[in-house]
Amino acid sequence: MIVNEYKINPFPPDFSHRIDELYENKDNHANKLNKKGHNRDAEHPIIHSTGTLLTKIQVKLPQHFSARCVVTQKGFEQCTSEIIAQWKALNFPANKILSLTGGLGIDDWAWSKSGSKVLSLDPDESLNAVVRYNWERLGIDASRLESTAEMWLDANPDRRFDLVYVDPDRRPQGARKSFQAEDYLPNVFDLIQVYGAVGKLWLIKLSPMTDPHWIFNHFEYHTEIMSIGYKNEAKEILVLVDPSKNRSSVPVIDCIEIVTEDVAETSSVYVPESKDKSAKETPGIAESNKNILGLRFSELRMDALSINAGSMLWEPSPAIFASSLHTTISQRFQLLAATPNPGFFHTQREIPAAFGRCLLVQNEFHGSLRNIAQQLKNLQITQLNITPRSCGIPTSEITKTLKIKDGGLLTLFITKKQREFIAWLGEIQKF
Repeated sequence: MIVNEYKINPFPPDFSHRIDELYENKDNHANKLNKKGHNRDAEHPIIHSTGTLLTKIQVKLPQHFSARCVVTQKGFEQCTSEIIAQWKALNFPANKILSLTGGLGIDDWAWSKSGSKVLSLDPDESLNAVVRYNWERLGIDASRLESTAEMWLDANPDRRFDLVYVDPDRRPQGARKSFQAEDYLPNVFDLIQVYGAVGKLWLIKLSPMTDPHWIFNHFEYHTEIMSIGYKNEAKEILVLVDPSKNRSSVPVIDCIEIVTEDVAETSSVYVPESKDKSAKETPGIAESNKNILGLRFSELRMDALSINAGSMLWEPSPAIFASSLHTTISQRFQLLAATPNPGFFHTQREIPAAFGRCLLVQNEFHGSLRNIAQQLKNLQITQLNITPRSCGIPTSEITKTLKIKDGGLLTLFITKKQREFIAWLGEIQKF
């Protein structure tokens, strides 16, 4: 097992210069990899992967972008976004953290910036070189060691941490992603069974496709399961495990939607320094000047929301579906489901946009798709956005039959009950 975190610089002497050059020419794609006669085929693979992903880095990792960090293709695809990582660091604080599957190190970065002492592991030596390079540019004081989780834990069974964080690889053999947690590496169930005492608490990141009830049934310890959403996407499932407590009689499951709000420039939110003074003006860096909040679905009070005079349909957010809490909405909020499987709900309450989409209904249609197509034609509607639920056929087939182009301001929610389609036409309202 390699545990030395200090390595000879594996990058060529002009590596940092080439990265700076890449960022300086970010808006001129032709010059990114070929300036001053550089041969693209001979370019260092990290420079190539970073150049290919620059635009996505700017959106997903704005502070890393500002500091001109580098990425690998797989590391970037599997890493947490900065916004989600910072929310985790704020909501799961710990003095000492063991990060068993460090990857590109975005979660490690967030915890370290929040004041945690982070020990991070990853067996990929080349990826670890990337992480150390980035941490130097970001001013991060954390330790990254070359090791698998199992090897390090076997060698250090008596070490103790306030929090152990695990983000297992969903495609460890390079194959397509698996959504069954026992297929991931490392196997989180085995790790906690054998090494649970290493951490007071364990926090596990899983795919948003993982069934929360399946997770609950596979742990013999107390768990709190959270579906994390951001900008109308289900990002991940987080499982907080307390190895000192037995499993509860019923699962503790919640959906948390991450939102940001502007803060004054005097805020203590970290904004990294950069050699490039203009980088702070780059689009996307403004995310650093935001407060990061988590809105819990369990705390949503429908009777406290404003009433809209119009007829509305509510489609819960993808993260609510990922948490399986959509199945309890009718009973909890006394809302009538508009679909056979709960997907749309009738409401007059102005539900915050973080928890889904509210359609202010202008027209309602019943009948076959051809009949609905004729009614849309009569209204001279040729373009709209289609959202189907429980229709039994692909969206592309619905669009083709309705003879509608995708896009525009109007949205059509559509479902099928028995042999009849029901559709609601209107505009999405943001509350």
